[in-house]
Amino acid sequence: MRCLLILAVLLGGVMLLAARPAQAGFIKRDFLLNSCASSDEQRLADCTGYLIGVTDTTQSEAGSTVCVPAGIAIRNLRDAVVYYLRAHAKGPDGDAAPMVRAALRALYPCKK
Repeated sequence: MRCLLILAVLLGGVMLLAARPAQAGFIKRDFLLNSCASSDEQRLADCTGYLIGVTDTTQSEAGSTVCVPAGIAIRNLRDAVVYYLRAHAKGPDGDAAPMVRAALRALYPCKK
């Protein structure tokens, strides 16, 4: 009987946690830079995927001034953006996406 009571309490706790609303969080600059510098393959893949997503979104926006060269190696794009972010990492940690967009505009401006 005691085991059933413990099991009921544990299940109730799990259900309460599951019922909590999800809290959205944005990727921060320092978290992204740490992921990009990680030797852990999953964290590095997360970094790369994030950068590809921001790059694709930025380039597809109407009036975008970002033109990443066709055929660029993803690793080279990642390394260039990370280098730029590290060189310009002034001020408090903030949302990474606007900083990545600024890096892309500086690194890969469209030719006029």
